[in-house]
Amino acid sequence: MAELIYDNFKIVNKYHLNGEDYNNLSKLYLPIMGIDSFSLYNVLLSLEIDKDYSYKIVLDLLNGFSLASLNQAMDKLEALYLVKTYHNKKLGYIHKLYPPLSKRDFLNNELLCACLASQIGASEIEALKNDETKIDGYSNVSKKFEDVFSMDTKSKETFINSLFINDVSVDNKSFNYVLFKAMFDGTIPEDVLEDNEFKRHILRVAFTYKLNVDEMHEVVVKTMTIDKNLEYASISKNAKMAFQNKYNAKEPTLKANNEDKYVGSVIDEEWQEIINLVDNMSFSDVLQSLSGIKPSVAEVAMFEKLQNNTNFPVGVINLLILQVNKEKNGDLPGYNYFEKIANTWARAKIKTSYDVIKYYQAKNNVDKEAASVASKKANMKKPVLPSWYSDYKNDLDKEKPMTEDQTKQMIDLVKDLFE
Repeated sequence: MAELIYDNFKIVNKYHLNGEDYNNLSKLYLPIMGIDSFSLYNVLLSLEIDKDYSYKIVLDLLNGFSLASLNQAMDKLEALYLVKTYHNKKLGYIHKLYPPLSKRDFLNNELLCACLASQIGASEIEALKNDETKIDGYSNVSKKFEDVFSMDTKSKETFINSLFINDVSVDNKSFNYVLFKAMFDGTIPEDVLEDNEFKRHILRVAFTYKLNVDEMHEVVVKTMTIDKNLEYASISKNAKMAFQNKYNAKEPTLKANNEDKYVGSVIDEEWQEIINLVDNMSFSDVLQSLSGIKPSVAEVAMFEKLQNNTNFPVGVINLLILQVNKEKNGDLPGYNYFEKIANTWARAKIKTSYDVIKYYQAKNNVDKEAASVASKKANMKKPVLPSWYSDYKNDLDKEKPMTEDQTKQMIDLVKDLFE
């Protein structure tokens, strides 16, 4: 995408969205692409057709956006087929804008439906389905879906399927379709296997459910043997079952390939578990785990005040408590000390728990290099989760809380990361 803020672009076609389009954009697309892409899409819709613009104009309208964040937001719009981008070295960029899918088309697309379910939960998807309303010289440099997003194996249950159906661009280059065809050895007519729509469906389903050639072959054979058909819905159903058996997870989870503060990004599972822990513990729980004594109202109020004054999320404040506890050997200093470190973190552009981890990884690298030239690849310790944690995670749907001892073990694990 754009390399300079004064690069030129123009909008060559766009649509006037109606109320239903905006409703679908908010309920179906926003949880997947994040507020940055949502805002950029609306700004692009407001621009005139065939008029030359520079990206500086867009950045001014999106106050607070950098060129990097604009490119990241555009990547996601391209991946979701809301924008197509073309580039000419002399003439600049062209953006074609497309409307969001209808609710029916979106929810009938297994890839998009799986992505949305990973963000808002399967129960909310069912509610959307039950409430469905029926409604009738340039080179292409647009990002493809798999360039921007990945499907993870970790199931995520939280509160709470026009243009797109055949146009989500997923090449799935790791899937050998030639080998896949050869494995049937005449049991499926060649014209079926050569059909472009059938091929696109196989590639998209394999990508969505992270299945290889052998596994997809088994899925199709099962579909023919048990379901007695080759309908796309049946193939998708059996692929989902194969995913569940292979990964012991209910649904695939959408992850951005690059770090994205608006959409969950790919992080080592151990780090993700630590982040989930600190983001969901109260100040009182953290303080009590450190001293073994229930904190006073005034102590908890001090950190509530710090959060209000810094706008840091709970997880960042919890990590701040743990870091200061390590520095002070268990003593709890006054508000001003915590505020001083919080201001240092703010100047370092820390906004999330993962930012804290990256900050200390980088800091540790610098300290290690200063101490020893041989330690150039030193990193912050990687957490080693307790043996009981896997069983605990599998029982999350039973709302079984950690024991006091388990909670202390997890806090001790986080504390060790700062050593």
